[in-house]
Amino acid sequence: MRIISPVDNLAEAQGLLDAGADELYGGYVPAAWAREFGLLASINQRTFAEAQIGSFDELAAIIALVHERNGRFSLTLNAPFYAEAMLPHLLAYVDEAVAAGIDGVILADLGLLRLLARRHPRLPLHASTLAHLGNSEAVRFFHAQGISRAVLPRHLSLAEMTTITARVPGVRFDAFLLVGKCPNTEGLCTFHHSSPDRIWPCEIPYQLTALEEPASPRLVAAMARQASWATTNRRHGCGLCAIPHLAAAGIDGLKLVGRGAPAAQKVKNILLARDFLRLAINLKDFDDYRRQARRAHRQRFGSPCSPNVCYYPEFYEAE
Repeated sequence: MRIISPVDNLAEAQGLLDAGADELYGGYVPAAWAREFGLLASINQRTFAEAQIGSFDELAAIIALVHERNGRFSLTLNAPFYAEAMLPHLLAYVDEAVAAGIDGVILADLGLLRLLARRHPRLPLHASTLAHLGNSEAVRFFHAQGISRAVLPRHLSLAEMTTITARVPGVRFDAFLLVGKCPNTEGLCTFHHSSPDRIWPCEIPYQLTALEEPASPRLVAAMARQASWATTNRRHGCGLCAIPHLAAAGIDGLKLVGRGAPAAQKVKNILLARDFLRLAINLKDFDDYRRQARRAHRQRFGSPCSPNVCYYPEFYEAE
């Protein structure tokens, strides 16, 4: 299984590769886009400069370094939709990136997918988690439009992932592993992540009340879970326990989150993922493996496991 890490600048790229990343992903904001649309109309689902590669020249240098190390680089263009006026900018952006040697584009907008499949027929196209491919027929449809890889949404269970990978064998699949767990279904989320202090709407404490009393047990449970997110650090997202089962399910890549995070944090995540990939191969006792994974989570994040930040909660058990 490949380890896929974000990258935000050339200075950190070497360290990410040295730590064991097989593939890097990221993007930059072209000057023409910034002038016309600004950062809030995100070209790649990030609205703060720290999560953007500084320029095309820096992007080209990162790609060259990755290729020297026999790795791959994927360009992020994963906003769920783009306006008509944005399309000429996007096509020029991809043309330039293809000339620099990108190995793929991560996207979600179906119109952009179809345009790029015709314009660059040899360019691998990856469906982002924001494409919301929650079942095998959705994946099959996007495959027919030109994708060769898909990042499975965060909210899917391992059983659902296993079914999808088995039913669409012509597509390679990536699944999330570390940090950035989201309480919402991303492909349907309309929150705007533009706060300068990076406190997102799903993390802000607020109270839900039932329209009519008594509230149903199901609604009470949903309200309690929503309220709990204000006390949970979504940056502690973890799926280490699931690695052996993800491998058995046919998952090809383990995706690490963290665009805009410090380089040292990215390196720690890569090293942790690499350690547990090796452990998953060498340790056949899953109970022992799981105990070590939970211990590693506590050491990495300074907190115990929580169902809120467990990427694969079917493996979660209260301590």
